[in-house]
Amino acid sequence: MNETIGRLAAVVVVLVLARVAALILARFLRPKHPDVTVGDEGGRPGIVLFTSTDCSTCKQTISRIEQSGISFREITHELEPHRFESWGISGVPLTVVLDSASVVVDLITGVPSLRRLRRAAHSAGIKQARD
Repeated sequence: MNETIGRLAAVVVVLVLARVAALILARFLRPKHPDVTVGDEGGRPGIVLFTSTDCSTCKQTISRIEQSGISFREITHELEPHRFESWGISGVPLTVVLDSASVVVDLITGVPSLRRLRRAAHSAGIKQARD
């Protein structure tokens, strides 16, 4: 019985260590993207939302980001296809949260939760309406 508990504990420890290692590795392997002007803020951190005119989920995402009070830059495929190509964007809606060095802090597909948006914005150093 003690041997079984010991083995189970060892497996749990290995799984926890693997998860911690994966989180650390993911933090250092975040993709870098070209500089993007977000709104009128220039080189400051921001949110870029990739959309398409015929996407109903994109409209829901726009509404959610507006609800959060965080400013964002929308890039629509039909108007700026070159940005989709240069960033390698293949699906919409895609919310990209960038810090001031244009490092991706979070990539969110679909309609993001308010909680995730606010956490990502805080991590990126984005000023929110309520700040």
